[in-house]
Amino acid sequence: MDEVPVAALDARLQRQVESARQAFERGNFDSVLDLCRTVLAASPGCLPVRKLHRAAQLKRAPAARGLAKAFRRVSTAPFLLSGNLALATDPLTAIANAQKILEADPGSVSGLRMLGGAATALGWRETAVFAFDALREVEPAEIATLVALGRAHLSAGRADRAVQCAEAALRIEALHAPAQTLRQDASVAQTLREGRWEEGGDFRGKVRPSP
Repeated sequence: MDEVPVAALDARLQRQVESARQAFERGNFDSVLDLCRTVLAASPGCLPVRKLHRAAQLKRAPAARGLAKAFRRVSTAPFLLSGNLALATDPLTAIANAQKILEADPGSVSGLRMLGGAATALGWRETAVFAFDALREVEPAEIATLVALGRAHLSAGRADRAVQCAEAALRIEALHAPAQTLRQDASVAQTLREGRWEEGGDFRGKVRPSP
C-alpha cells in the first residue's frame, strides 16, 4: 500500500473528504474527525486526509494538563504497547495505533514517533516527514527528533532540508555522531543532485566527515 492523493480515492471517499473539509470550515471538528477516521481506515496512506485529521485534533483538544494528561497516558497505554510491538512486523497496525493515541493526545511524543517510524517502515516518505515535523514542534530541541526529521527529508529527496536539520542538531551537540553522519550524507546528496561530484578534489575528500 502506497501513499495516495485524494484524487486517487474512490468517489465515495472523495465525497467524505470534501464533507470533512466543509465541516472544518464550519468549526465542526468532531465531524471532521469522524469523517477522516473513516477515510483513513480505508486508505491510511492518504496524507492530505491525515493532515486534515491532525488539524482538527489540534483545534478540538486543549493542551492536556495535570490529571487529564495522566489519564490520557493510562488510556492510551495499550495502543502504545501493541503499536510498538507491531512496528517491525506490522507497521499498518502501528499506524492505526498511533492514530488512536494522537486522537486522545495530539501532543503525544510517543504517538508521533510511532507514526513516523511506521511510515518510514512502509516507505511513506511524506507521511514520515509530516510525523517527524509535528514531533519537532512538540520537542524542538530534541536531537533524535531533528535527526529523524532530517533522515525523512533526505529519503524524500530534500537534501537541503536534511542539512538544515543536521546543523540544528549539531548546534545543540557538536559531536553528535548520527547528526554528523546525516550532514555528511545530505551534503553528498546535494553534490550529486547539483552535478558537482566531478568538480575538483578526490572521492575520499568528498565523503570525509565535516569538521
